[in-house]
Amino acid sequence: MVGMIKTEVLLATGNDDRFPPSNMVDGNEKTFWITTGMYPHEVLIGFNGAAANLTRINTATHHIKKLIIEKSTDLQPTTFDRIVDTELKEKGGAFQMESFQISSQAGQGVRFLKLVIGSGYEEFSSVHNVVVEGELLSS
Repeated sequence: MVGMIKTEVLLATGNDDRFPPSNMVDGNEKTFWITTGMYPHEVLIGFNGAAANLTRINTATHHIKKLIIEKSTDLQPTTFDRIVDTELKEKGGAFQMESFQISSQAGQGVRFLKLVIGSGYEEFSSVHNVVVEGELLSS
């Protein structure tokens, strides 16, 4: 059934104990993960050992300029293909709410997502929410 897919953060290149990476997938926009300075930063997201057919990725962020999203269909996250490459507009104090439609071909059999924050409008940027939509295939 197509809907929201439960995700987990497997790795993030920066960590502040007050703002852990798991905050970006907890469904609460009031909690967040914050970068720790210099760019780029990467976040690896999995589907609890399963594969999925993705249809959409929604993000809520602050101060991110360059965002790349890559996917891996491998059992281990070793090779990635780019599915989103965009420059976000600065919104001042407001959320950068983005919704990325994923084609059926690009979204098929995905096991891992990698978010690459290539640059920011400020020294620090934050990810408040990453919501993945589609259909979970197997675990």
